[in-house]
Amino acid sequence: MRIPRPETESRPLVIANPGAGRGRTGRELTALLEPLRRALGDIDVALTTHTGHATELAAAAARRSLVVSLGGDGTLSEVVNGLLGGAQSPPAAASLPRLGIVAAGTGGDFGRALGIPARFQDYVAAVAGSAERTVDVGWARFTDGAGQPTRRLWINVLSAGIGGLVDRYAAAAPALLPGRIAYAQATLRAIVACRRVPLRCRTLLPDGRSAERVLNAYAVAVCNGSTFGAGMRVAPMAQPDDGLLEVITFETATKLRMALRLTTLYAGRHLRQPGVAHFTCRSLSLEPIRPWETGHRPDGQRRPAAAPPSLGLFPLDVDGDALGDVPLEVGLLPRALRVCVPAGHHLR
Repeated sequence: MRIPRPETESRPLVIANPGAGRGRTGRELTALLEPLRRALGDIDVALTTHTGHATELAAAAARRSLVVSLGGDGTLSEVVNGLLGGAQSPPAAASLPRLGIVAAGTGGDFGRALGIPARFQDYVAAVAGSAERTVDVGWARFTDGAGQPTRRLWINVLSAGIGGLVDRYAAAAPALLPGRIAYAQATLRAIVACRRVPLRCRTLLPDGRSAERVLNAYAVAVCNGSTFGAGMRVAPMAQPDDGLLEVITFETATKLRMALRLTTLYAGRHLRQPGVAHFTCRSLSLEPIRPWETGHRPDGQRRPAAAPPSLGLFPLDVDGDALGDVPLEVGLLPRALRVCVPAGHHLR
C-alpha cells in the first residue's frame, strides 16, 4: 500500500495487519476501523502486505502525533521497531509519535501489561484518550534464521527454548481455535519436541554487579511485560517502565513436570513450583555450552566431546515471532516510547 503523503501527517495513522488473528483482522477490517474513525476523526489506514512492512510504514510516520498498531503482538513489535529505528540511542520519547495499541491478533499480551481490558472497545477508548505511559523497549542481538547475527527491538517478552517452537505451532493452529486454546495446544506440542540446552548466562544485576550462572533449561523467558501466550502470567511482577528485566527459567526435572507447569501459568502460580526460578537484571547474555565445558561426569571422567548446538536447538520467540536462536544478548532502552493507556491508569 502507498504510504500517505506528507500533507496528511497531522492525522493518526492506523497500521493494520489483515493477516493477524489467523486472517480474522482482514475479514473484519471494516467493522474494526469504524469505531476508530468515530473516536479519532479522520485517520489514514495502511495495510501491511508482507513481513517487515509494518516496520517500514511506522518508520515513515515519524512526524505523526499518533500511530496505532491494529493486529497482533508481532505487528506491534514491527511498529515499535519502525518508530525507534535501528539506532543504538533512539530519539527521546517526547519527539516520537504516541503509540496506540488495538489488539486484534491471537495473543494481545502487551495490552494486559498496560492494564487494558481485553475488549475491543477498551483498546479504542485508550487510543482516543489523552493518558499515556512511557515504557521501556528491549533490544536483542541474536542469530537469525539464516545463521547471521542480527539486532531487533522488542517490547513485551523474549523467550528462548520452548517459546520459539510455540510460535510455529500456534501459527499453524486452525483459525477457529480461540487464542488461549491455540497457545495451550502449541505449548504442549512444543514441550514434546523441545530439548534441554546447557547455557552460560551472564547478567548485569540491578545494583550494577555482574553475575554468571549455568542454566540447564527447557525455556528461559526475558520479560518487560507480564504475560505472553494469550494471557499466561509468566512474570506477574514485571513493570514495563522500571528499567529492569524479569527472567523466568524452567529447569524442571522432566518434560511431564514441564507440562504440568502449563496449568499454573495462567494464574501465575508457576513461580512457587519446583524447577521454576526467577531473577531480575538490567541485561543478560545466553550462550550455549559445549558438553565438555559443563564439568565432569559423576564417575570423575571428563564429559565426552560433542558437536556444538546447531541452529534451531534453542529457538527464540521475540514478541510472538520465531526469529532466530542463541547466542543471545538482551538489554533495555529505558522509557523509550509513549503508549496510550486507559483513563485513570496509574502512571509510575
